[in-house]
Amino acid sequence: MFLPRFNRFLSTFIMGAVVFWLGPAGPAPAVALDARALVEKATTLIEQQQYNLARTYLAPALIDPYLSRGERARAYYFRGYTFNAQNMPVSALRDYNRALEFNPQNAVVLVAVGLAHSSGRGTDLDEALGFEYFSQAAELDYAPGHFHKGRALLFGHGVDKNVPLARISLEKAAAQDHLFAMNHMAASFRAVHVADPEPRIAQAWYRKAHAAGSTQALMFMGFMQANGELGEPSPEKAVKFYQQALEEGLPDAAANLAHAYLVGSGVEQNDNTAFALFQQAARAGVPSSYVGLGHMYEFGLGVEQNKEAGRDWYLRGAQLGQNSAMMRLVGYYLQKSDAPSRAEALRWSRLAAQSGNAQAQNDYAWLLATSKFDELRNGTLALDAANKAVAKKSSASFLDTLAAAYAELGNFELAVATQQQAIEAISGDEVAIKSELEKRLELYQRSQPWRE
Repeated sequence: MFLPRFNRFLSTFIMGAVVFWLGPAGPAPAVALDARALVEKATTLIEQQQYNLARTYLAPALIDPYLSRGERARAYYFRGYTFNAQNMPVSALRDYNRALEFNPQNAVVLVAVGLAHSSGRGTDLDEALGFEYFSQAAELDYAPGHFHKGRALLFGHGVDKNVPLARISLEKAAAQDHLFAMNHMAASFRAVHVADPEPRIAQAWYRKAHAAGSTQALMFMGFMQANGELGEPSPEKAVKFYQQALEEGLPDAAANLAHAYLVGSGVEQNDNTAFALFQQAARAGVPSSYVGLGHMYEFGLGVEQNKEAGRDWYLRGAQLGQNSAMMRLVGYYLQKSDAPSRAEALRWSRLAAQSGNAQAQNDYAWLLATSKFDELRNGTLALDAANKAVAKKSSASFLDTLAAAYAELGNFELAVATQQQAIEAISGDEVAIKSELEKRLELYQRSQPWRE
């Protein structure tokens, strides 16, 4: 999911950033004009996505001794861009760094290098270093630099989370009509980022983003309606926003509409319409639609049941890093009776947990702690994953998993104490699980582990 969006983001500023490519001025011999013409031809080919051919034009230009430092930096950046577009991040980062050698004050390259470090593309993941590059680009008053600096501050990526400082950077980017910055400014006033949300201000920023050309803002306004952030939840209003976003050309909206029809939220439930909308989104490459199609094939909703086809759609999503798709694959393979399928279930559960998602870590720990198959259980790994999940959210279900991990390790004293905490932590919407938790508590009190 990330890679296509990453490439699409880069393409929004690559051709419009010439102002940041200024290098030392001065007359150059006539032969340099040929090199410059080659670079310009390469930029045209990049716009046409003819990346291999673009590099053939850039190669002789890069060794021309008469290019200025700024021009050479520009050429290295363009070649790096072609490598990144073809999923060769190591080569891309190498060229980006060469570009900075010739022009260290190049804001476009600073952002590209920052993105590489903050995402771990072509190098080790280092969000703090990425933040430094974004900050340098922001000092040059480059809108993407302000945006990525603000985003890092908003989420606490590579720097301590600081919403007021994030808003300062995001507003500077928004002042330059940066649509992502406007949407993130809106998000900074919602409950996900602040204890005292201001949904009306968030909505105003989304409306500003939409007026500036962001169809994505319509989706976010739909989410706010569905979540009841502006009063009572209104799935009907949410659907209207999704429909408008789809009509304005946002394929992601088809997946949201499909889910609404699948569960009958804001519209009359209709499996056939849901399936058609998921297909529409999938054809446009919307990753969230893959899980939807997998679910419909697995259970025969709106289409003839085909569990293998469902698995294939889950796999497509899982390969893009979707936790929900990975966990659906885990469920698919656990239904099988053979050892290779169980190994696949364990592998996908581990990969989901490695993303840092709390629910995925909890589910991985539960599998390791409670499976009836000896080869899947590992109390030590279960305890580690369960502790990570509880550190993020000390809910009844997560504490229940932590207790199961202690029991698998034979530490029944801690298992009992933790299970009692889990029962005490049951919230209003978890009352149904109380009897299950009490049943497990009785087992731990008899020094017996829980098995699924």
